[in-house]
Amino acid sequence: MYILPIILLLALVYTTYNKTNHIKLRNNSKKIKATIFEYRKEKRPFRNDFTLLNYPYVKIDLDNNEYIIQKLSYADNHSSPFMIGEQVYVFWHEDKLLYWNAYDRGIYKYLPKELLSWNED
Repeated sequence: MYILPIILLLALVYTTYNKTNHIKLRNNSKKIKATIFEYRKEKRPFRNDFTLLNYPYVKIDLDNNEYIIQKLSYADNHSSPFMIGEQVYVFWHEDKLLYWNAYDRGIYKYLPKELLSWNED
C-alpha cells in the first residue's frame, strides 16, 4: 500500500543526489564549447543484455586551427538529443567528456540543485 510512494520518494532522492554531484563536478571544471559532429551507435550492457545507444561525438577546436573529435558521455537509445552542428558546452571529468547542462533539461531541471540547502561545503 505504501510501497509505491516510498519507491517514488527514493527515486526522487537518488536523482536529486546525482544532480547535485554533477553540479559539483562541473563547478570545479572548465567549461568548453564544442560542436556536435556526428552520432555513432555503440553496443553497451543494459540489464543483462546489450543494447545499441546513440553516442554524440563532438568537435572541440584547439589552438592553431586544430581540433579533436571526442565521444560525449550522454547517450540515448531512442533519439538524438542534439542536432548535428549544434553548439554545446562540455567539461572533462577524469577521462570522460560530460555534457554541461545534463541536468538542466527535461524533468531534471525541476529538481533542486542541492539535496539539503543547509548542508553546504
